[in-house]
Amino acid sequence: MKKRRLFNIFVAGMVIMAMTGCSSNEAGGSKAAEAKGDVVEVRFTEWDGGDTLAVYEEIAENFNKTHPGIHVTIMNIPDEYDTKLTTMIAGNDTPEICMMNSDTLLFPLAEEGIVLNMQDYIAKDSDFDVSALGDQFKYMLNADYMAGYGIGSENICMFYNPGLFEEYGVEEPPAKYSDAWDWDTFVNTAQKLTIDKNGKNALDPDFDADNIDIYGVNIQKWWAGIMPFLYGEGMEYLTEDGQSIAYASEQGIDVLQKLADLTYVYHVAPTPTAGETMPGLSEALATNKVAMSFDGQWSNAGLMEDGVEYNVAALPRMGDTASTVATYGAISLMKTDKADEAFEFIKYLLTETGVCAPLQQSGLWLPTNMKEYDDAYMQSMITDKHPSNYYDAVVKPMIDGTAKTPVTVYVKNFSKINDVITPALDDLWSGEKTAAEVMGEIKDEADAQVQGFYGK
Repeated sequence: MKKRRLFNIFVAGMVIMAMTGCSSNEAGGSKAAEAKGDVVEVRFTEWDGGDTLAVYEEIAENFNKTHPGIHVTIMNIPDEYDTKLTTMIAGNDTPEICMMNSDTLLFPLAEEGIVLNMQDYIAKDSDFDVSALGDQFKYMLNADYMAGYGIGSENICMFYNPGLFEEYGVEEPPAKYSDAWDWDTFVNTAQKLTIDKNGKNALDPDFDADNIDIYGVNIQKWWAGIMPFLYGEGMEYLTEDGQSIAYASEQGIDVLQKLADLTYVYHVAPTPTAGETMPGLSEALATNKVAMSFDGQWSNAGLMEDGVEYNVAALPRMGDTASTVATYGAISLMKTDKADEAFEFIKYLLTETGVCAPLQQSGLWLPTNMKEYDDAYMQSMITDKHPSNYYDAVVKPMIDGTAKTPVTVYVKNFSKINDVITPALDDLWSGEKTAAEVMGEIKDEADAQVQGFYGK
């Protein structure tokens, strides 16, 4: 979803509310009206549709059956989520539970007291199973304030086409991160699997880089596609002192340049222009247009449903350590007069084993409930449709710490920093500038937005 400045969202919200004349009574029902019945209505806003929405609705239905005094309704907002949610808040119609991106809404709203400290509710609930919570999934405004908790974890991994590896006599990539390829091995493999229209690979001196039929790899160019390699070189999104962007460090520049060199030096990844005509991952693998692809674990759901022949593997490493990064949304308890009842649903969602099982079995999600990382439970979630390497390449990194916490959970002002970096990198991905040139031009501007880390 597009990121918007919080101030502009609130202004838009106030204007919309003024024009429409909406009130909290009209939109959500008056508190007095609810007091006449025995059931407290709780709303949970989220942005997913399709099968994910259906599972949310099933979860709410199951909860409602066992909690007769509370009725949870799933409020789906598939587009302009930030704007619409903030409009509701500005109009004094705050939903009780909200999914949010931390960098655009969650932390700013927590700083204003609109998002409640979930730790307060956990501390006073003797039945809450704290063993279900993992530190890596906590959105900590500071050391004592948990503004949200992650749900629907998905990490970055490497997808590949086993048929192409077999056809060209190339060894398949390792599933385990402890065995991950070093960068030179990965690049050499990608060259062997990049084939031009004449059937020559990228190692052949007669290779035609202007007429490529099969690409060795397709990469991700957003922060989650870059961070695994930066972690491997011993760096974070910010420097250790929290004062500067690590992309501009020696290691950061090295990572960015190596990723760009896949396109312009080794010719194994598509240019932005060629990428515009590349089919999606499922079709690209099925039609032998790409041998390997760095992508989100969520892509398993579509690949499994489409019946594509594929497998997953560990990302290669640039430095000494192979890493990946998890991504997930935050679920938060909002400041309303129904917070106690809303927290009951949050407790159910976060601590009951198997609540989100359909989304885990589909390949879309991994757990954020630590009890579900039990080996027997996880093996029960892996079906015969999952790729054979799924446990080692996708699940295991979440257990052993190889999958790092997303930077949006703990980097202050991330959205504004990223708004400086991302468009500037277009010149790198297009081959017009080197990583050193790009970072040299925008470092001061990006550093001006750096405010350190949350959770301290």
